[in-house]
Order: sequence, then structure tokens, then C-alpha cells
Amino acid sequence: MDPLDLGILRELSRDQVLWFGRLDPRVSAAEIARRLKVDRGTIASRLRSWQACGFLRGHEVVPSPLLSHASFAGGSLRVDDLRLKTRLLEDLGLVPGIVGAVDHVGPWVALLYVFENREALERSRQLLLRLPGVGEATPCVPFRAPHPTVEPSALDWRILRALRTEAKAPLARTARAAGVSTKTLARRLNRLIRGRAVWYLPLLDFTRYRKATVARFLIALDSRGDPGATAEALRRRIPNLAYLVDASAAAELPPEAPAMIDLGAHMGSVGEAEDLQASVLSIPGVQEVEVLFPRRFHMYPAWFDERIRAAVERSSRPNRRG
Repeated sequence: MDPLDLGILRELSRDQVLWFGRLDPRVSAAEIARRLKVDRGTIASRLRSWQACGFLRGHEVVPSPLLSHASFAGGSLRVDDLRLKTRLLEDLGLVPGIVGAVDHVGPWVALLYVFENREALERSRQLLLRLPGVGEATPCVPFRAPHPTVEPSALDWRILRALRTEAKAPLARTARAAGVSTKTLARRLNRLIRGRAVWYLPLLDFTRYRKATVARFLIALDSRGDPGATAEALRRRIPNLAYLVDASAAAELPPEAPAMIDLGAHMGSVGEAEDLQASVLSIPGVQEVEVLFPRRFHMYPAWFDERIRAAVERSSRPNRRG
């Protein structure tokens, strides 16, 4: 992990919806290169090296749940027997509403839910508790997702279907499957991502990091703590910051819950992460700091595929008047 890797990760997570989801580097390599002041070919070469070493396992391009009048929420589960963890991560995709997970070192797994009403969300959590190995499933906290500013057209939905059908195919082949040129596909995909109608989500495997580690800090503030001031202090204190989210603004926390900040930083060692934990605890207003070490990102995209398929079917029906 060198400054260029760190810079690319920052660009992928800039103004993110999730941990690392914003620009699709396949269609935004020029913009990322301009921000980092490097050649576009350098960005493409580095991404290929990420794929070759297994750090970038793939990606998902999915529509925003808000296009289907749904919302999303976060939660977590605790695995009592780590020997069951691998199988459990596979089975999570069978639970209605669960569309993503971040596996951390140790017993905790962060979860991403999509839901259409609170009752369905709670049923998904209760079903999760019945899976072998699950010792605890925390209450789900809805997020305030950014609203799309563009509406996908019939052609856009066909492009999304092609992207989902052949996720690892070159864009030129995907464009042919959608019946458009590569230039048209890239232009439309870029518009959808910038308009928050589509999310690009890289599947990162942090166990493939070399000579570095990434740490996730969950920071709870006391009654004196100001999220804005604390975030600014953290940015000054942490040069290798990957992302920073004011969870108090992004999540619908209960009134009695403390203000929360979620940040990721690239550390040279686990010991450096512990030193940073102690440093953050010294910031006025910080009450507690929990440190987690992400292992892998997982996505379970069946819910999105069903919505894309339905949208394509709707748009292909002939209009009937009268």
C-alpha cells in the first residue's frame, strides 16, 4: 500500500454511499487521474495490479434502493464459533433483505439491509438469529440514503441488466449485449452514478494488503462532543484517512444514542492502530473508540437483480391507451 493506492481508495470513497462506493474507475479513470495528478494509464495499471493480487475481487453495479421505494439499514451480527463463519457468510444471501456484509477480524460482521417497511426489516433480523453460529444480531439502524437526481430510462435499465449479467466482462462486450456503443454505455453509466441512481461498489479483500493494514474506528461522543468539530480534529490528526462518515447525520439513531463517527485509516501495523485509538480518546468530547479490522466486503445482489428485471419488463411492455 503506497500513496497512489491510498489516493485511489480515497477517490473511490469520496462522498460515498457506503464504505467505498462512488466512482466507477472503468468510466472515471480520467477524473481520478486528474485529482491525483497522475496519468490515466497509471490508474488503469494500478487497478489491474489490485485484481492480480486479489485485493480487488470484483465489483457490483446496482441501482439505488430508493428507485424501488425502499430504504437501507445497517446492523451487525456476532459469530459464536469462528469455524462456522465462512459458511455463515455464504448463507447470509439467503436471508431476505440482506444485500451486503463486511467481515471483520474476530466475531463481528457488519450488515447492510434493504427494506420496504420496518416490520420486514425486523423479520429479517429475527430470521438471521436462527442461522447456525449467530450469537447476536443487533437492532437495525436505517440510513438516510442520498436521493437520486436522475431517473433511469428504458435503455439505462437494459444497460444495468447487461452489466449485472456479465459483471466481469469488458465494457465493450457489455455494450454490445445492451445494443449500444461503448462510449454510450460509459456516458450513461457515469450519469447514473453521478446522479445517485446507481452505486458502484468494489469488492475489496483486505487480507491481500501487503505492508499495511486498514483499521475501522467507531467513535462515540459524549454530551459535550460536537461531530463537526471532532471530524475536523480527526482529519488533522490522521494523515492516512481513507474515509470519514458522521453516522449521526447518515443514520436514524434513537434520540438517546450518542453521536457516532465511523472512519477508516491505513495503518502500518496493528500497534499503530492501537496508538491512534489512544490518541483519538484524548480528543475532547470523545467517549469511546472501538477498533475493527475489515477482512472482506461481500455483496448479495439478488434483490437488486429482481428489481432490474422487473424494470426492464415494465419498460418493454407496449403502451396501451384507453
